[in-house]
Amino acid sequence: MKVEISDWVLAKTKNGELIHGFVEDLDDQQGMATVYTVKSDNVESVGKPVVVRERWLRKLPDYSPHDSEAIRSLIDIALSTRDEHWFQELTSKMASIAINDMEQTLHSNRYPSAPSRLGFPV
Repeated sequence: MKVEISDWVLAKTKNGELIHGFVEDLDDQQGMATVYTVKSDNVESVGKPVVVRERWLRKLPDYSPHDSEAIRSLIDIALSTRDEHWFQELTSKMASIAINDMEQTLHSNRYPSAPSRLGFPV
């Protein structure tokens, strides 16, 4: 399992702490990674970089938002961090979701049918 810089990971430190964060730096010769800690069972580690062995890392799956609410939240973060490229990426994804929603609405209303005696569409 090869992790890269900016990958989100779960890890265990040499002191046995469980940490959740993202990779800031890699030292391939030593087999070590610097992880910026976002969450930990040791409150003192949160917000600090921690050096751990690469073999103690578990890469988390990439997150891809699929609903408009999640994308709106990420757009707010992109604006607050002034990340123009990410903002453009998110707004184009939001536009494609809106287009898909409109197409589904139009398609579902194209052939309306009368409900059956039980109230189900025919």
